[in-house]
Order: sequence, then C-alpha cells, then structure tokens
Amino acid sequence: MVTLEVFDPSGRIGAASSHAPRLSELAGKTICELSDGAWGDYRTFPLIRELLQKQFPTLKVIPYTQFPVGGDKFDIDEIGKIIKDRGCQAAIIGNAA
Repeated sequence: MVTLEVFDPSGRIGAASSHAPRLSELAGKTICELSDGAWGDYRTFPLIRELLQKQFPTLKVIPYTQFPVGGDKFDIDEIGKIIKDRGCQAAIIGNAA
C-alpha cells in the first residue's frame, strides 16, 4: 500500500514545510503531471517527460492530459485521491510563465 502526502509548494506564511520531500530515486516510479492550464503545458510537459524517461527508462509518467486541469482551482483532497488512485509516487505540478 502506498501513502501519499500532497503539499502546496507555494510557500504560504506559517507553513512548516514548503515542499514535499524528494524521492530517493526515480527508477521504477510513477510520476503524474498536473497542469494549471496557464501557460504552454503542451510544450513543457512532453519535453520534461522525454528527458526524464531517457535518464530513467523504468520511470512511468502519466501525462497531464489524463488529469483535470486546475492550478489554484484544484480541490487538494480530490486531486490527492486521483493521484493515489493512479499509483503515482510523485507529481510534477503546473507551469510558470
């Protein structure tokens, strides 16, 4: 059984930790891509995915197109459940302009 914790990396004031801990390795892991829909996800996610899969051939990446688009519209509990149900150990979230 896998347990996931989803953190908001926006650095809210008073947050005990602004980022989730890093995975010790990516080989054999499943990563979800989550888009905020704000900028160029169709450009950046495929490139990130390609580079990661070249370096870690056993890495599985579930594309952003298979998830709801959200940004700050995500219901954190809902997206956490979706990520967990898809078997992801980590997520690449959003694009910055």
